[in-house]
Amino acid sequence: MSTDFDRRDRRAFDLSGKVVVVVGAGQSPGPGMGNGRAISLLAARHGAEVVAVDLNPAAVKETVEMILAEGGNAYAVEADVAEKDDCQRIFDTAMQTSGRVDGMVYSVATNPPFDFETNSMTVENFNRGINVNMLGCYHCTLFAAQCMERNSGDTTGSIVNISSIASVKNELGLNIGIMPYALGKCGLNQITEIAAVQYAPAGIRVNTLMLGPIDSVLANRDSQSLFGLDADEATARHNEVVKLKMGRASVWESAYAAVYLLSDESRFMTGQQLRLDGGATLVR
Repeated sequence: MSTDFDRRDRRAFDLSGKVVVVVGAGQSPGPGMGNGRAISLLAARHGAEVVAVDLNPAAVKETVEMILAEGGNAYAVEADVAEKDDCQRIFDTAMQTSGRVDGMVYSVATNPPFDFETNSMTVENFNRGINVNMLGCYHCTLFAAQCMERNSGDTTGSIVNISSIASVKNELGLNIGIMPYALGKCGLNQITEIAAVQYAPAGIRVNTLMLGPIDSVLANRDSQSLFGLDADEATARHNEVVKLKMGRASVWESAYAAVYLLSDESRFMTGQQLRLDGGATLVR
């Protein structure tokens, strides 16, 4: 790790030589880009070897191809994070292929199918949402940390768990469609803080990046289906909660924040919930 932060020719956020696992590196259907893909591309542009993980093999293959086309280094792993064994296999594959893990980003979210008219959801779909949004984060954080404990140095790895202001802001109403997501992200916040305490002596940093209204594929699609809005109404609803005048952020702003947390520049930060929300949570 380089700590020569005062050097004039230092390259900021240099991830060269680091292996970064991005869980959720694929792409939800629809126009635009998702946070996981943007984070994968930007980490590769900053020198990381990216282990791109997703349930959708075609989507994650496309992310890898985009990285390779830019001259970066990446490979794909197909996994269902609701399954513990799949989470373990992600990191077994990374260790066998790359020999180490330096960073992990958990950028996975799902809003399971529900009945908008009756505000109801099956128990199976509810549990699936919790397993993807929270339990998968627990397993990936655990297995990533176990890999990072093998690294040398005073800071040995960085884990970034992507959360949402839905875990702290309650203006959406008791909509069953958002509940597995909001509850899962609440759990993710706690997983981050507990893991930060547990693994600090090993030099592993664990932080939450809590996102507000981001112009991502998933946010655009789900905000319409969850609340019965059309595209313009969904955009207006997102913009209403932002205090800064520019409206929603792009996925690239999320990606730059994640790269900061992965890089040596954030070596003194752990157990934090960084809110990238345009001031949406200034007044709860």
